[in-house]
Amino acid sequence: MTESAQRGGTAASNGVEPEGLVAGAFRGRKIVLTGFTGFLGKVFLALLLEEVPGVGQVVLLIRRKGRKEPSVRRFERAVDSSPVFRQLRRQHPTDLPAWLGRRVRVVDADVEKPGCELNQDAMAVLAGADLVVHCAGLVDFEPDPLRAISVNVGGAQHVAALATRLGARLLHVSTAYVAGIGSRTVPESIEVGLSPSGVRFTPAAELRALQLACRTAGDDLAARITAANARAGALGWANIYTYTKGLAEHAIATREQVTIVRPTIVECARTFPFPGWNEGINTAGPLAWLITTAFRRLPTAPDHAFDVIPVDDVARGMLLIGAEILAGRGGGVFQLGSSDHNPMSFGRCVELTGLAHRKWSRRHERGWRPWLLRQLDPVAAPEEADGGLGLGAGPEWLEAAGEALAWADRHRERWGALGEWLGPRLDGASRRVAGWEDDVERVTRMLKLYRPFIFDNGYVFRTDRVRALPSDASVRWEVGQLDWCHYWVDVEYPGLRKWCIPLLEHRRPPTEPVPASPFRLPEGVSA
Repeated sequence: MTESAQRGGTAASNGVEPEGLVAGAFRGRKIVLTGFTGFLGKVFLALLLEEVPGVGQVVLLIRRKGRKEPSVRRFERAVDSSPVFRQLRRQHPTDLPAWLGRRVRVVDADVEKPGCELNQDAMAVLAGADLVVHCAGLVDFEPDPLRAISVNVGGAQHVAALATRLGARLLHVSTAYVAGIGSRTVPESIEVGLSPSGVRFTPAAELRALQLACRTAGDDLAARITAANARAGALGWANIYTYTKGLAEHAIATREQVTIVRPTIVECARTFPFPGWNEGINTAGPLAWLITTAFRRLPTAPDHAFDVIPVDDVARGMLLIGAEILAGRGGGVFQLGSSDHNPMSFGRCVELTGLAHRKWSRRHERGWRPWLLRQLDPVAAPEEADGGLGLGAGPEWLEAAGEALAWADRHRERWGALGEWLGPRLDGASRRVAGWEDDVERVTRMLKLYRPFIFDNGYVFRTDRVRALPSDASVRWEVGQLDWCHYWVDVEYPGLRKWCIPLLEHRRPPTEPVPASPFRLPEGVSA
């Protein structure tokens, strides 16, 4: 039986109507969305609009950027320039403003402020909301903790209070890595006041202690980061990001009508808006980029699961969970990942990345250096592994090369014509070595931040709840059928090469064609 026939049989056996459970649940409903300007927020909105055109209205809470860029302009610019809206632009070449104007409202808001800084007109727009989806968050692993408190903790509290004020249910997007430090199977649950290390704490008191530690450090950013990391480690969280996301969960979990969604590592789109689309620097990006260099022994734990999930699968899972919430169910914690039913190990990931790089390089690169790198297989190895062109030996190797080049430059005048010929070549080689030294330093910092997730801790995240949801005619949870070889070699790696690696190399990724006339929403659809 074909995969499509199997899917059709499943839908029929569950009695799914042609419209689909999701379309039926969202039809005519008012949805409030934060975090639209982020990677996941854009995909979720576009998928909702394309798969559920009967949704009543989506109200976007967007922070304005000064006086010159109100929230509605940020939305319009995204519709013009983001690839995620490419299909909608094609489907509605002439009527997109009117089509979106009937479905989308844009409101000036700031989730970091009490009440989300909504005025009376904005609250009138939000009245009657059925579901608030909170995607906004600061995803840096080691940010200024004051900023992380404001966005991740304060933002979650303010949005939860807004949902209560509106009488709406809340879908809060967290991260699976609030699980904290320690290899284990992670259930879909939360015990408020119990930290990953087993220490009991009061969320409000811990937040005040963190704020006090930051104030004590004053204007010294490094001291604030050190103090926040110390508090995070004492409670069993790996870094400031997971610490503040964890505090946010504990701060809002006791509220009524709250559902928490925990994605694992969100990567390139599998199919929507098109295969390989990505935005920003994701976890796999630096690892994939590293394999394009001479460093072939990657410091990862080969047997640990690399729990990756495509961004569009996260968005589909959120739609399915949202349908459950709108049907009066939901609540508690849903984890969205792959490690418990379709795992890929770091060893397999490194192997597939090497294969993908060779395939990509044959098509796009010429010269002896790319040819040589194609002959070297990358290996997932413990950080302490010796030998080879490993990252650990990289700084020493580059330092030796730099010293050799400096010695040759000091003595080249003695070599006559040979020295004159070598001069510009030595200068070029020195610039390349300096560039490689900068790259190694940057990747070393990245790997230090990623170490808890790629080396120290092995997680298996349970995803029983989303996998138990009824099948839908158009929106499905199909991570169990994901072919990792095809996805990683033909979708993920090309996507990283196109959208992520240019950022690591200080280049701009591709941009959309400039439209003949800027997209503008009809008057009256912003507040």
